[in-house]
Amino acid sequence: MAVKQAPSRLQGELARRILRALKAQNAPIGYRLVELDLCAAFDVSRTPVRGALQLLAAGGVITAREGRGYVLAKTIQDAPEDANGEDEKDDRLFAGLAEARARGKLADQFTQQEVVRAFDARLSSVMRVLRLLAELGLVERRPGNGWAFIADAARVLNESYAFRRALEPQMLLQQGFRLDRTWAEKARASHEKLRKKPWRAGDGADFHDINADFHEQLARCSGNRAMLRAVQNQIQLRRFLSGQWDYPVDQVHSAIDDHLEILAALEAGYADKAAALMLHHLTTSASQAH
Repeated sequence: MAVKQAPSRLQGELARRILRALKAQNAPIGYRLVELDLCAAFDVSRTPVRGALQLLAAGGVITAREGRGYVLAKTIQDAPEDANGEDEKDDRLFAGLAEARARGKLADQFTQQEVVRAFDARLSSVMRVLRLLAELGLVERRPGNGWAFIADAARVLNESYAFRRALEPQMLLQQGFRLDRTWAEKARASHEKLRKKPWRAGDGADFHDINADFHEQLARCSGNRAMLRAVQNQIQLRRFLSGQWDYPVDQVHSAIDDHLEILAALEAGYADKAAALMLHHLTTSASQAH
């Protein structure tokens, strides 16, 4: 009997993006999904689009029509973001591993079976998350079923900042860079709101979300898909490590001020200034991380 292959990260993410786009359009039941249109909209090939559509069909969100591809099978506003639940399980396991590592409850070396037992997780989910951590340079395989963390959090963070200092200023200088001004206005508002509010426990998590969105959206504005993927990977890496440090309020305010300066320079058309500000911002943040 053939073993059902687990959906890839790209298929899962693409399925969620398709759902969000359909919800934004308030697409009616029976709405037709055209492969070529989706390829153009999300700048991907047919293979991941087909995988994402099959994933949505398995979740009952869309249904196949002979000779017509797929059509929307249910009211889109009622459709879950994650049609098959696997991504949500993976996210919970990712967060659980990060917390366990931060609390010293996950050893430098471990087996996938130990993770299955400790987190009551399916082996397929464990393997997907461990592959992601390996892609991020956090863990590596050992002989048999063993895994090991490659380096301590401080070293990983130092290497991340060194990479980001080489990458992120350059993405603002790309010929295809186009600032999304609607997003920029929303980003400024969310930064200023957090900057003005009294600091409370838990606000560090809000800053992490705002910070991640800021860097990812600027990468998206670059028009360079390789740069975008690299920034998204760094965000995932920082998400795993975020439980191993706290954000003091003065550091958060400094980062917010840096972000607002970068936005102002980009809105004024001064890409060189924005790139210099980004380099300064990342250098300062790296020094504060110690």
